[in-house]
Amino acid sequence: MPSPWIFRRDELDALEDQLDEVFDLHEQSRNQVQRSLEEGVISEQSRTEDTYEKMLAELLGPESLVPGDDGDDGHACDSCHGTGLPEGVPLRDLLGQRRDAIYVRAYAWSTKVFLWARDCYWEQGMRNRDMFRVNVNAYLVPVKIAFALTEEARGDAHSPAIAGMEYELASTYLGRVRESLGSLRAMGMSHPDMGWMMDEADGISVALDARRKNLKI
Repeated sequence: MPSPWIFRRDELDALEDQLDEVFDLHEQSRNQVQRSLEEGVISEQSRTEDTYEKMLAELLGPESLVPGDDGDDGHACDSCHGTGLPEGVPLRDLLGQRRDAIYVRAYAWSTKVFLWARDCYWEQGMRNRDMFRVNVNAYLVPVKIAFALTEEARGDAHSPAIAGMEYELASTYLGRVRESLGSLRAMGMSHPDMGWMMDEADGISVALDARRKNLKI
């Protein structure tokens, strides 16, 4: 089963590589019980992305989801001209220059959470749904924040609405991680910094809510 999202090559390479590794390991598994567990989490992810794409198509028209000849997946609509971003600058570099506070915070949090869950699930054999769910969802929080920031910088008529949807996706993935962290702690599969992981998730959630409210939709 392929990953339900595809990133452009110049965006957040480290996150993409590590997420790809998770799906590669899933594809290599010969344990049917484990594969079924993992596919349930991946299906949850796919449904979320499918819903988002439908909302995007309703906003921009179905042609908006068709990549251009150069692989660009920007807005394909009459009222959308330009990107508002410097040409040839990778998004990760642009974000690094701007140092958006929510992105930086989410990136730091997700890195710690992702690496812990990856080690527990793949190396230590803690093979349960919540650990895999944390592994899949953690890095999607900063990824979706990055996409929202791109939309805010784009500055066309649809950008605020799309940025709002991207922030909402970030909140959805954040909520899944937060929920599963709570379940793991209840099962005794904890981390010395589990309290911080959960409290920080709550703080990022509040910050995302505030960011969405500030959008002029």
